[in-house]
Amino acid sequence: PFGRPRAMSLFGGAASDAARQQELARNKDLRDLYHRITLVCFDECVTSFALTKRFLPGEEACLQACAAKHYKLSMAMGQTFADLYLHSQQEEQAQRSFWRR
Repeated sequence: PFGRPRAMSLFGGAASDAARQQELARNKDLRDLYHRITLVCFDECVTSFALTKRFLPGEEACLQACAAKHYKLSMAMGQTFADLYLHSQQEEQAQRSFWRR
């Protein structure tokens, strides 16, 4: 009863559980992406496990470049999927409009 307040819709009801589940799934996807990038870049860039609190010269720059590369790739892929989805929705709408005549 004292958990997170539920969003209200325009009609006064609680926001749908489906929307909440989608939000949770997106958050999980982002965490998974962050985890994969961290693992890949660490394996690619960190070569020494000396007992220091800092990266060796070049490791930090490598990590930053690696993370930036994977982030840009992920954003480009996301945009491509969004564009494909929009295109498919437009085609579907055009077909529905055609058959309504």
